[in-house]
Amino acid sequence: MRTRSRPRLFFTDRGAGDPVLLITGWTVSAAVFDPVADLYLPHVRVLAYDHRGTGRSERWLAPVSIAMLAADAARVLDDRGVASAHVVGLSMGAGVALELGLRMPHRVKSLVLVGGGAGGPSTAWPDLRTAAATVGTLVSDTVRHRQVWPAAALFSPRFRDEHPDQVSEYMSYFGRHRAPPWASGWQVLAAACYGRRGSLSRVRAPTLVLHGGRDVMAPIANAHLLAEGIPGAELHVVPDSGHAVPLEHPRASAELLVEWVRRHASVAPAVPGRGEVIAERITRPFALHAGTLRNTSDAAASVVHRLGAWSQ
Repeated sequence: MRTRSRPRLFFTDRGAGDPVLLITGWTVSAAVFDPVADLYLPHVRVLAYDHRGTGRSERWLAPVSIAMLAADAARVLDDRGVASAHVVGLSMGAGVALELGLRMPHRVKSLVLVGGGAGGPSTAWPDLRTAAATVGTLVSDTVRHRQVWPAAALFSPRFRDEHPDQVSEYMSYFGRHRAPPWASGWQVLAAACYGRRGSLSRVRAPTLVLHGGRDVMAPIANAHLLAEGIPGAELHVVPDSGHAVPLEHPRASAELLVEWVRRHASVAPAVPGRGEVIAERITRPFALHAGTLRNTSDAAASVVHRLGAWSQ
């Protein structure tokens, strides 16, 4: 199915119960959720979609911002007549979910941020040794499988060693409906210009931060920053998991999510003021510029702080 509004977004809508909107990450289609969707369907209604210009959604040649992608998530809800949902974002999708919660709090009953971060200069990156080892494994795996094979960035070493057949199955889903090069590049730009550390205290929705302790794409420090910055946020770390926690630990993740939805089923989303609604629409086209300014300001403040500490 596709949304009626343009650009037309491919989406799926399955199951019954409280609506849960799944938002995928960088360049990846919603097909990545297919192997585990059945674990959720007996309990909740699951909506998932492909970002504009990627996967099975309508082609989009222009730049995008995280704010624009968040507005697309709201369009999917509009198309299905869903006023608000529990929003689950994976990787870059966690940033999209967070942005939706900040810009359109009335559409979000709760947030689940998986393998995400606040963006900007505060982002924690893997140390040089870990990054080099991961890249080396990615290259060797890609050569061995004769196709791009990002398993080393997505799953823990233990999972890759003990469940090679499962990893191969998951990789087939990651390879489906891949984004064209220009869309991948625009999403890189969107992520690079995104920074919300200073806005975390404004998140009003109940928030669960789910993160793998062995995540090499978004080290665990990013999860701590989110959990400490968002009022009342709960942090759940899976110590032996990599980046794709819902795939590496599918049953435990599904049980956690279903229980989270049950606990927050009666939550009434925040009601924005008229001024907030107008401001969201006015500022959305300038999100890339605003994000760049926020990140530049945060970086400058960090440099000043370090120089001050050094001078003492």
